[in-house]
Amino acid sequence: MAINLKKEAAGIIFAPREEEVSDPTGCMYPRVLELKNAGKENGHLLATFEYYSKEEPVFSPIYKSEDGGITWKFFSSVKDTKNNFGMRYQPVLMELEEDCGDLKKGTILYAGNSIPEDRSSTELLLYISRDHGKTWEYRSSIAKGGAPIEQNFDSLGPVWEPFIYVNKMSEIVVVFSDERLHGKDGYNQVLVKIKSNDGGKNWSKEELIVAFKDKNLRPGMPIVTKLGNGKYFLCYEIVGTLCNDIYYKISEDGDDWGKIDDKGTRAETEDGFYLRSMPYCTYLSKGGQNGTIVLNAKRDNGEIGLTQGYFLVNYNNGEGFWHKIPMPLEYDNRILQTGWSKGMAGICNDEKLIMLSPIQTNNRLMHIAYAISNIEEV
Repeated sequence: MAINLKKEAAGIIFAPREEEVSDPTGCMYPRVLELKNAGKENGHLLATFEYYSKEEPVFSPIYKSEDGGITWKFFSSVKDTKNNFGMRYQPVLMELEEDCGDLKKGTILYAGNSIPEDRSSTELLLYISRDHGKTWEYRSSIAKGGAPIEQNFDSLGPVWEPFIYVNKMSEIVVVFSDERLHGKDGYNQVLVKIKSNDGGKNWSKEELIVAFKDKNLRPGMPIVTKLGNGKYFLCYEIVGTLCNDIYYKISEDGDDWGKIDDKGTRAETEDGFYLRSMPYCTYLSKGGQNGTIVLNAKRDNGEIGLTQGYFLVNYNNGEGFWHKIPMPLEYDNRILQTGWSKGMAGICNDEKLIMLSPIQTNNRLMHIAYAISNIEEV
């Protein structure tokens, strides 16, 4: 059994005006989730993204849909109440499906990058919402790093691109990209994990999960989804490979990801089609007894231009070859910022898939677009 995606709706969540943004890109890096442990609000959707407002300190906007993603309204904002620098980059949302420490099932977790206006440092902060995204409170600092500059070898490196999940031991885990070890033992950028057994109040020491003693290889943008068989699937890009290829690893418990210098497996079809740069993955229960892993990225190894692009899907818990199916949103991937880390989620009991993407308003300014597809088993 396999799946087809039939687009039923598409639209815009947010479109900034050029005169209101400090960066001509406007907005980028969208994330979306469906509330499943929120009582009467179950089925509502929350979305966030980077928004480069001229107003300082910047914040992460939270938009909400109460009709399955068709219409969206501004709902709340996550503000940097710790540093007052601004929640500037790489926001991510997740809903707890179980109690973790003193946090109850249904609590919303947010992680993002607190960066001052002068771009002199990075700090990943955790915020929580006990009322399904309406209000937010600071919880803890996850990790601190240097200025958000890639391969700034003469200074402390940055931390960025967090993602949150809960492992099999009911610990909250944050995986992120870390450049603080650059220049040490030949490392450039590495992927690390950090975990908490008290609901995100305190954090363990960072542990390497993907790291190469090669000055050129830069694993980054980690995303984790839990599979139907209880295992955990981690995807990431490796910058420095031929095309910033997308690789993945599978863990039994979400804690042990194997040898840190193992690249993992490149996701590709039998005829050699693969994805490039800025991945995102999610698991759907549809598509046969094992369900379906859906993987997207900014580009693939096909032509660069105005393109619909493809998802890669796997029906065997990540084993074997992948299959490609068209993505529901089209964008011009010659523009660097388009498709920059597209968020997605199964919604309506996995009857539908929603995908969010930054798409060109013009050759620099982006807006956050969505597409909703019915999932058909074939």
